Parts: sequence; structure tokens; C-alpha cells
Amino acid sequence: MDKHWDAFISHASEDKSTIVRQLAEILEKIGIKIWYDEFSLKVGDSLSESIDNGLIKSKFGIVIISKDFLKKKWTDYEYRSLLSKEDKGKKIILPIWHNITSEEIRDFSLYLHDKFALNTSTMSINKLALTLTEQIRPDIYQNIKGYFLFKKILEKSVKSTAKLSELKPQKKPLSKLSKGLEVRARNIHFGVGQVIECNIDESIYNYELDLRPEREIQTWEIINLCYLEFTDKYKIKNTELKKSIIYTLINFSLGQLIEYKNITIEQQTELYELWKKYFYDY
Repeated sequence: MDKHWDAFISHASEDKSTIVRQLAEILEKIGIKIWYDEFSLKVGDSLSESIDNGLIKSKFGIVIISKDFLKKKWTDYEYRSLLSKEDKGKKIILPIWHNITSEEIRDFSLYLHDKFALNTSTMSINKLALTLTEQIRPDIYQNIKGYFLFKKILEKSVKSTAKLSELKPQKKPLSKLSKGLEVRARNIHFGVGQVIECNIDESIYNYELDLRPEREIQTWEIINLCYLEFTDKYKIKNTELKKSIIYTLINFSLGQLIEYKNITIEQQTELYELWKKYFYDY
């Protein structure tokens, strides 16, 4: 496939163990597509061709500038290739200074010296990764930011009981589904949505009532997968049984167990094992 990456990491091999490998792994876990030789090169690949491909098809270039980096001819080639992409003021190069002084950078490149850079001497590797994410994938950054804000609010929250009449449902959309999220929502609709007879436009509207609909869509995707796998395995045709399977899975997602007359304990147990198998943290 014609693959593209969010960022290319240009570095000296001597810096792999001190910063590069760990940084690349953190960025990958966050969800950023990274061109990094240990991730991207396969046995038999042409080194120069693969690197050129990564340079051309990456939106950004993370450049780890160290004393060893400045000595290498290959890293100089990568740097100048990325530099050629910075036409018309477009920001491509994201420099990180690693165990190097301002004077050493200036002697190598006035352009890089003048460019704002992150520095491993003043930032932890997690902070580096988060700052890079804000620039490379602001959508992912906002999700991370929202997650930590939610945790902070949760820590300060106080439990209380409210009457159902006091709860006010959200009536106006707080977000707009991206094309990717809409495709995922439509996949769900043509699975469980056909059984519980929901309208696709209403479903999308309900997702958009959330400020961050990604989590809701993820939960329904897992429900949909468990439902499809289970009903296909046992060739289930009965509509009422299908509904009970879906409602059982919904209750699993809420941390509840409600027994339905037409589902056996064995079936519930198997459904729960499927839920555990496919569930993953948001």
C-alpha cells in the first residue's frame, strides 16, 4: 500500500538507546504514525530507497540534534532533504537538542540555531512527546488533554444522588463527526443498528451530542463486533434473541449484569469473555 507517515525521525544511531527508541515508542502508542528505521525497515529493504520514501511521505521531520548527529553524512542528507520541504514558510522540521550546546548548533547551521527547539536537558521524554503531538496531530493532543482534564475533574468530584427529573439532556450538537468517525458509525448502524431499528441520521446526531464522540463510537464498535461474531458462530436468526444479546453487551459496557429470559448463563458467560477479549482502553 502507498503508506504515509505523520513524522520521520532523523537521528544518529548512537542516540537510539538514550532518547530515540523510547520517544518513537511513546509516539506510536499515542497513535502517531512514525517512520523510524526499527519500525519501518524490513529484511531485504533498500535502505536508501526506504529512507527517501519516508522523507517524501512524512508530514513532519523530527530531528534529534546531538554531537553524533552533526558528524554523520547520512543525517546531514536527511536534514537537507527535510529542509528542502520547508518552502513558503511551511514548518516541517521539528528539532530536538540532545546533549548539545547552542554554540555547537550555531556552528553547524544558523537556520537550525534560529529555529525554536525542544531540549532534552529541560524536558522529560513524556513532555517532549506531548509537545510534538500538539504540533503533529492536534486532534490526538486534544483527546489526551481532554482525558487528563476529565481525570482531574473526577478526582475533585463529589458523589450525590439526583432525581431523574433534574437531569437535563444535551439537545444541541457539541461536535461534528469526521469522515472517519462517520464511516465507523455507519458500520455500526449496519450491524446492531439493524436489529434495534435505529435511524442512521439519529445515531450520528446522538454521537455529535458528545464533545468527544470517539469514545462512544469505540464502545459501540466493540458491542457490534461481539454481537456479529456471536450471532454468526451460532447462526442466530431470532430477532428477540438478537436484541437480548445486544442489550446484554450494552450492560457489560456500563459495568452491569442484567439477566434476560432467553439468554442462558453459558451464553452470557461467553458474551462476557468476548467483551473482555475485544475491550481496550480509550
